Amino acid sequence: MKSNALGEVRDFSERYAVLLIAGSSLLISVNGFMLRSIDTASAWQVIFGRQAFFTPAVLILLAVRYRGQLVRLFLDAGWVGLGGGICLGLANPTVILAMTHTTVANALFTLSACPLITAVLAWVLLREPLSRTTLTAIAVAMVGIGIMVADGLGGGSLLGNALALLCALLFSMFVIFLRLGKDRNMLPTSVIGGAISALVGLVGAGFDYHLTLHDGLICLFWGGIIVTTVHFFFIQGSRYVPGAEIMLITLIEFILGPMWVWLGFGERPTYTALAGGALVLAAVAGRALVMVRR
Repeated sequence: MKSNALGEVRDFSERYAVLLIAGSSLLISVNGFMLRSIDTASAWQVIFGRQAFFTPAVLILLAVRYRGQLVRLFLDAGWVGLGGGICLGLANPTVILAMTHTTVANALFTLSACPLITAVLAWVLLREPLSRTTLTAIAVAMVGIGIMVADGLGGGSLLGNALALLCALLFSMFVIFLRLGKDRNMLPTSVIGGAISALVGLVGAGFDYHLTLHDGLICLFWGGIIVTTVHFFFIQGSRYVPGAEIMLITLIEFILGPMWVWLGFGERPTYTALAGGALVLAAVAGRALVMVRR
């Protein structure tokens, strides 16, 4: 029965892999909306609260799936898993801080450049070649990010834009570690990253972990349900979908994310930010389309 059940999960993942990734991108697009829904908690308390629910949820999923092999799973991940966990653990707080100090649109548009930043890091660290298409996309994305950074100078959101760029770099490093550990199970990095993020949030909040019932329920729903579901969907689906197609599908997050906040809270990005973001999204989408055709 156990073997048949795992086979059914595998068949389901293969058949509906694209839908799983699209679903994960749709769910994670509410990040900004959830953050803006917080009532009184500080950004640091939100960081801790979200990860405090996410980390145990993922750990329970791993324990149920791997049971007696859980400890071995973490040991096998080794230094690569630890490195990936550290990058993820620092990236998670940075994205919250970025959306706190700038518009959700600016933060997400900057984060959408992650595939291009990853390509550069892979060229430097893994000796993976850069195609002419990738170089062109990087140049266009840099112009777009430059426009948004310049817009932040006048709007007082330079810090937020800089944090978003730092977050994109950290997430890209996380992907590099995943590539280095492609010969092993890297699921433990999510638990390591979640624990580090929770600790960072707790220290940043001055060990004040008290949340109102309203904010606590948002963190529970956000971290324990939404982010955990996103993680499960993406991990299952990404095993069967080429990287270029994943890049296209995940653009859902960066397009819808600003829209939810705009509709729910009236947080309208400037035309300059929209122009810069459009360049970044176009660069990523164009590169992905060329890769898919190849």
